[in-house]
Amino acid sequence: MSVIVIGHRNPDTDSICSAIAYAYLKRQATNEAYIAGRCGKVKAETKYVLDYFQVDEPRYFEDVKARVTDMLGQESPFAVLASAPIRDVGILAAKENTKSLPVVDTENHLVGMITLGDIAERYLNLEEFKDFDKMGITLGALVHTMGGCFLSPTDEERPLKGKAVIGGMNPNSMVKHIEPGDFVIIGDREEAQLAAIKSGAGCLIITGGFSVTEKVKEAALEASVPVLSVPHDTYSAARLLGMCAPVRTIMHQDNIITFQEDDYVDDVRKVMLDTRYRSYPVVDKDKRLVGVVSRYHLLTLQRKQVILVDHNEKSQAVLGLEQAQILEVIDHHRMGDVQTGEPIFFRGEPVGCTSTIIASMYDEQDVEIPKDMAGIMLAAILSDTVLFKSPTCTKRDKVIAEKLAKIAGVDLMEFGRAMFAAGSSLEGRSPEEIIFQDFKEFHLGEKQLGICQVETMDMEGAQKRKGSLLDAMESIRVDKKLDMVLLMLTDIINEGTLLLVAGQDLETIEKAFKVTVEAQEAYLPGVLSRKKQVIPPLSSVLGA
Repeated sequence: MSVIVIGHRNPDTDSICSAIAYAYLKRQATNEAYIAGRCGKVKAETKYVLDYFQVDEPRYFEDVKARVTDMLGQESPFAVLASAPIRDVGILAAKENTKSLPVVDTENHLVGMITLGDIAERYLNLEEFKDFDKMGITLGALVHTMGGCFLSPTDEERPLKGKAVIGGMNPNSMVKHIEPGDFVIIGDREEAQLAAIKSGAGCLIITGGFSVTEKVKEAALEASVPVLSVPHDTYSAARLLGMCAPVRTIMHQDNIITFQEDDYVDDVRKVMLDTRYRSYPVVDKDKRLVGVVSRYHLLTLQRKQVILVDHNEKSQAVLGLEQAQILEVIDHHRMGDVQTGEPIFFRGEPVGCTSTIIASMYDEQDVEIPKDMAGIMLAAILSDTVLFKSPTCTKRDKVIAEKLAKIAGVDLMEFGRAMFAAGSSLEGRSPEEIIFQDFKEFHLGEKQLGICQVETMDMEGAQKRKGSLLDAMESIRVDKKLDMVLLMLTDIINEGTLLLVAGQDLETIEKAFKVTVEAQEAYLPGVLSRKKQVIPPLSSVLGA
């Protein structure tokens, strides 16, 4: 199972690039499976960066809850063909130590289920052996199940008819029990074999692995009676006879409970407790079998393993985090509320960007930084520090950014301006897309806030869309049951933020930033950082 390295919801450039760069570092340092993940859309700025350095987007994770696919092993699922003899079920069930098996067609579509109890029921139903017309047994199935060989050319697709007769009595008595089409199980007794053929037997099964005389061969050939020699005694051959019938004749086809790979384990557990079957087939969207699960798999289920980057608050994390195992946290924000059941590696540093920390870890672990990883980490630093203008920026951010720019082969400031230009345009984007570009929820004191930040070079365009943005913010506030939603429209050229406010508690905003809120907006000169210039004053006023 791969470890998922993942950033926060509504990921920004640092969240995406840190996940990619740290997953790469872990793979190089440990030679184990780590994959970069994301739990939101890739924004225009980030897409520009990934395209520029030709790096693939991280894999999308809707959540990290346990799913059926986490219960399945790497081995191929075991199943039996509907056309296979019932005997194959017993062999496979013993091999796999199970008492029920899925039944599939030749294209691996699930068509039924069969259990050892079904086979036992067939053995107990002796009446079935009196009419083999209904059992669908072919001559080929006899050979497949019993072994041996035909002593003359035979159509193996030919079905068995009539009933089974054990030819263990005097020939004169035996023929009284044989009707045309019956098949006779008999030993190496020439007189009895000839009598059976003369009485109209449909097939002779010669036990003990014996052959037959030329006289019997000629009689059988003339009467078109197949002769099969099997390596079993008469008793064993008779026992195996019922096992030659195809699985489809006794499998269950109705009311089969199946799961799909994406089904949540919590839902599967409830179904298992309500039904209590031994096993449950797992199928894909085309009803092809992909595996089998049972209550045993619930007991041995391994939680998804994750490493969090660029956040450590539950409200910002991928959904289902409580069901996963957190291995590490790499972050540059305040301490949040993510809890773990065991000690973990936690690295939180007061720098401007998570990628600054990760770039340092490459050096610490003696892993060379390739050009593409250097490029995306540089982009993350430039984005989070707003071209080094943010108060969160440290000398270390600048030093590492300059080093990464040399490795990536780009002019630091020129690339940064092009990156911001690519990501800051609001044209053609819906209000919701703009708001959720970088939206985070915070619990400050007794208040629940949603704070989103958009860095833009198009403040005039942003002002024109103020009404639609405020309407969308209010809808989001009500839908998410938040006290306030704040939108920071940050002007990275003039170094200030236009703050739009949805909610009634305007006094909190005025106290925190010492401004007057008019028409649901306030201008915050010099404010570039949500983390360092917005959250702290709000926390102070709200008593967080």
